[in-house]
Amino acid sequence: MRFRFNPIVVLTLSATVLLGGCLSQAETGPNHGLWQLQKQRSQRFLSATKALAQTTQSVCSQGTDVDKARQAWKKVMTAWMPLQGVEKGSEQALAQSWRIQFYPDKKNTTGRKMNALLASDTSWTANALADQSVAVQGVGAMEWLLYDRQADLTLPKHCEVAMAVSGRLQQSATALTLAWQKNPWLGMPPSMATAEKLGALTHQLDYVLKKLAGPLGKPGFPNPYQGEAWRSRHSLTLLSESIQAMQVQYHAEGGIEQALRERGNHQVADRVSEHWQLAYDSVPKDGEPLFDRLNSVPGYRDMLTVYNNLEYLKLVLGGQVAQDLGIVVGFNATDGD
Repeated sequence: MRFRFNPIVVLTLSATVLLGGCLSQAETGPNHGLWQLQKQRSQRFLSATKALAQTTQSVCSQGTDVDKARQAWKKVMTAWMPLQGVEKGSEQALAQSWRIQFYPDKKNTTGRKMNALLASDTSWTANALADQSVAVQGVGAMEWLLYDRQADLTLPKHCEVAMAVSGRLQQSATALTLAWQKNPWLGMPPSMATAEKLGALTHQLDYVLKKLAGPLGKPGFPNPYQGEAWRSRHSLTLLSESIQAMQVQYHAEGGIEQALRERGNHQVADRVSEHWQLAYDSVPKDGEPLFDRLNSVPGYRDMLTVYNNLEYLKLVLGGQVAQDLGIVVGFNATDGD
């Protein structure tokens, strides 16, 4: 199989270089490329949340089409995927993740909490939501307001809550972006920095596997309501975005692929590159939502193929790649705990 290099990788790396052009020598280090990538991603996410807040305000104040807010929400989710499941780096940045996305939601906590907000006499603002459940502060709450059958943005209370949630998302994105302004890996020994890069990739991969395992359930007993963004039927698009984001990270400046090639492990680097592309290509792109696809045997089989491709990557990263890079993988290094 021949690896088809994704042009988005090139665009992302080019932007990374531009972002790093004015940095002082003291700010560079073994994980400089990964830091710049995360900074870029957090800035893109912040821009998307600002656009969502503005669009929500417009929809509510001017009575414009709710589809505009839905499209803005989808852009927020696309920008969130590269940051989702990140467990390495800035502790301050990691602390924002649980406010941005409450998932998985196994007991429909979001639906129950949103109905409680709407039934309350409180005048909700972004600041007021900061003291409420994380289930009503993030992207899942906004999805409920835009897609759930109980939500209606023509109603004043629903609009009030929608503007509060979108504003709260922007606040969290701002905190996330500020947290990534400082390089958390500065001064780290090169060997430890390489282990951090591999850990960052495997933790995100493990998160993606878990968000696919939930809706797959047990053979013959899928649970599509556990799919990410099931209300909007946007799960498969986000899965593709997640895989592509990890693919970008693997190829990034100073990333795992480069580390393998510097050690002469070209065959392993090629094999992993090919399998990232295989995993991305195996995600169905015919427009049928994951929610519906899981109800048919062929559709379920397709999603198992995606899962198996990602599982292979998890095994090879935690096995052969770690070995070739001289990294000892502990029990919890790739299980997301």
